[in-house]
Amino acid sequence: MSDMDILAIASLSPNEREAKMGQLFQQLMPLSESEQVAALHNLIKEMAEKANDEQYKNLCLTNLKLAAALPDEELKRFLAVRMKASGELPKNLAERDLNLMQESLGEVDAQIRDKITRNMQ
Repeated sequence: MSDMDILAIASLSPNEREAKMGQLFQQLMPLSESEQVAALHNLIKEMAEKANDEQYKNLCLTNLKLAAALPDEELKRFLAVRMKASGELPKNLAERDLNLMQESLGEVDAQIRDKITRNMQ
């Protein structure tokens, strides 16, 4: 996963971004929870520090779409890991991540939003 240039991925077309992030998801899922948290922490930190809002939201929108395609149990685990990774960021970066994720959640298709919201509880 370390060979992924997350900022470059964030700037790709929606289809290319979805393909690249899909590859990332495939690499992430077999890892242990602690490895997933560490990997996501690094990716979120890099985005929060370096990406502009549009890049960040593009990535969030793609990730929400991909996450919503997971079975409910996998989605619940992924969301818990992602929240843990974000929660370990410095306060200003964690707040930026939360704000942009919430904005993105408000912009996705209602079916995606409903599935994500239902599995966050």
